[in-house]
Amino acid sequence: MIKKKLMKAAALLLAAATFLAVFAGCAGDNGAVTGDSQNNDTTASAQDVTEPDTTAAETDGPGTEQTTAGPETETTAEPGTEPVTSDPETAAPETTEPETTAPETTAPETTAPEPPKPTETLTVIDATDAAHSKLADYFKNGSYCKVSMTPEGLRLTADGVKTLNVFTPYTYFAFNEYASSVGMLPPDLKKLPYIVMKVKADPMHDRTPSVSAAVAVKGTESTKASSFIPGYDEWYYIGFDFSKINVNSGMVLLKITPETTVGRNGEGMTIAEIRFCTGSEAEKLITGDVYPTARDGADLKVMQFNVQTENGNSAPFVVKAEMYRRLVDEKKPDVVGMQEVTVTWRKWLDSYVFNASYEGVGEPRTNGGEANPIYYRKDKFELIDSGTFWLSDTPDVKGSALEGVNYPRICTWVILRDRTTGKQFAHMNTHLDHNGNNDSTTGNNIRKAQMRVIIKYAQKFNGMPLFLTGDLNNRRTTSKNKTYALIQMIEGTAEVKDDEGNVYGISLSDARLHAEKTVADDHIATMTKYFDENSKSYEPTREPIDYVFYDDTVLKALEYDTFLISNGDYWISDHLPLFTAFDFR
Repeated sequence: MIKKKLMKAAALLLAAATFLAVFAGCAGDNGAVTGDSQNNDTTASAQDVTEPDTTAAETDGPGTEQTTAGPETETTAEPGTEPVTSDPETAAPETTEPETTAPETTAPETTAPEPPKPTETLTVIDATDAAHSKLADYFKNGSYCKVSMTPEGLRLTADGVKTLNVFTPYTYFAFNEYASSVGMLPPDLKKLPYIVMKVKADPMHDRTPSVSAAVAVKGTESTKASSFIPGYDEWYYIGFDFSKINVNSGMVLLKITPETTVGRNGEGMTIAEIRFCTGSEAEKLITGDVYPTARDGADLKVMQFNVQTENGNSAPFVVKAEMYRRLVDEKKPDVVGMQEVTVTWRKWLDSYVFNASYEGVGEPRTNGGEANPIYYRKDKFELIDSGTFWLSDTPDVKGSALEGVNYPRICTWVILRDRTTGKQFAHMNTHLDHNGNNDSTTGNNIRKAQMRVIIKYAQKFNGMPLFLTGDLNNRRTTSKNKTYALIQMIEGTAEVKDDEGNVYGISLSDARLHAEKTVADDHIATMTKYFDENSKSYEPTREPIDYVFYDDTVLKALEYDTFLISNGDYWISDHLPLFTAFDFR
């Protein structure tokens, strides 16, 4: 009995010694954990010595017996003795239970199956399908534009427009975000660069409605694409070509501007479908061009007008552009030469006045300066070549100019081929200097020098039928009723030489003088002020300074007309637009 008591006391002493040794190892030299390295040491000690006990404590709760049971059973091998209070067979599962349950607590992060990723790309949105009933929620950050869902599709309505001084309503479609919401991959505009919409416009006014669009990221827009809607109150497919822009994965918004809604609250359009397509797919879908290829009684319709910069015309752009738009809708010109086209004007012309049927070419005379662009119907003509040169001794040097001019002056040109007949022609468009009065020696000499540059450059067209349009800042006849030398140079009755003595020439006719149908002699002026009866300059018989010259050996002039257009107190420009029509002989 004494022996058993002594053995039990010895076992208790050994257990106490072991506990103290473990405690001392955990406390470190100072008896406390105070740094990262000590944390690391503590972790190592806990793993080597006390990990089973810690696990048991976490499972069964704290207690001295539980803490000392592990070491005691490890050092006491006699079976059936009283110190063995924890059965090794029952304790073992307690020490290993965390190893089997730990994966259960981390399983969602490591082993749970991820939701399947979408494999199908969003290419067609049918706004009439109930599956797309939330579509309107993804049209955001709009201005003066109300978006709603109707049985016919997505409705865009002008809302809150108070004056014509504001730009047209617009809204942004977050197509990437929408694709994710319906569990599909966003459309890839690199592979599907054409966006086709099935639309119907309200029949609220008489001009041809249109829509412009731009892909964007957080409001930064790409180059716009525009498309006319062929008519009102019927469904049409219209397309937007983004194949020529630098589309990247950041382009997640489509800005839609229903231009038909200018200044009219409640007017709008409905979109039944939005499709992301290849070029060949879009071509099969898009409704025929609003301007059919039919000749309408003339092989070629050529228009010329100086639009006047915003510095000289206080009318809001939307008002001026509306007047030009109506004119283009009515006359449907094939080729248009323009002057005083500033950067802002160019944006309005590209996205508002002309539609997707037209292409504009021509660079500005200086960075951010005016341009003399030529617009042509790309459905009717193939562009063979084009360019811009400077009216100087170094025509290929950008920004170069002759001595004494007010600004650098340029000439833009194109070579076009009729897609139906195969006939080719060249068109040159310019704006000569305005230095001095029309009869001043300085001004006349500068303009003649500029025309020499144009005529010399025209030799590259090798006898091809040629048009020359422009604001020449020069009347036809002098105060002594003689034809100005500048006009003689164009008509080929005056010799043109360069500094080396080489002789060049062109021979073109004035459409006003030779067209079968032309303006009356008492209404030949091309400046607005000469037609305004309230102006001190009122004089409609004043000779024009804007011209359309043509090659009468291969072309027959059918019509020449000018247009005096205003909206309230606003004039379309300080110049009158010129319209001409021709047949090939």
